[in-house]
Amino acid sequence: MRRLVCIFPEDESTDFLLPIYKQLENLSGFIGYRFNTLDSQKRNNLYETLNQLEDNSLLVFIGHGASNRLYGSVDDNRNKQVLFDKDNTEQLRNKDFICIACRSNEFARNHFQNYIGFGDITSDFSEIEAERNLGDSHYMDWATEEDLVVFRQEFSEAIVDAIRLTHCGDLSSMYKMLKLCFNKRIATLLVNKNISNYRHIADLMFDILDNIECCYSQY
Repeated sequence: MRRLVCIFPEDESTDFLLPIYKQLENLSGFIGYRFNTLDSQKRNNLYETLNQLEDNSLLVFIGHGASNRLYGSVDDNRNKQVLFDKDNTEQLRNKDFICIACRSNEFARNHFQNYIGFGDITSDFSEIEAERNLGDSHYMDWATEEDLVVFRQEFSEAIVDAIRLTHCGDLSSMYKMLKLCFNKRIATLLVNKNISNYRHIADLMFDILDNIECCYSQY
């Protein structure tokens, strides 16, 4: 049986992604790691498990990321801990990888053969405020915290739908279903028009859709 290992570091800023983790829990072969990654013993146990995974395993990461690293939990100073980078991913290169994190398409492209990754994901209103204060004062000037709540829900539920419909059977099917599910939610937003700033939120969803990247050379 193909094992599905999901890593979802504890971080209140990514709690809105919990429905994705819950949906994955329903799949056969599921092994979940949902803990504070500042705990060195639990973190080392995770690394040990990953090093022993069969090549046909599916690895799913949910959390924060950048083009060259994936983050774990935050410390008392709100600094993100680096959980994965070039120094500890070489042994995972042959695993199928789905990474739900910012700029994970770039990270996965450099570290995995078969993967699904995302581009920029603006999910925290503090990111918008920081850009307005330090850069462009008109950055996403339409957006409020409530708009980001709606976007987070639409984003999360699109991925939940794709998992429910494909059971993560293979990356090709999952990628096609992700595209379909995001398109359906965009269309619903534009047709129903009963949500404040629906068009801007639909545009955010389209940006996500446009930057989902998949490589599945073995299929």
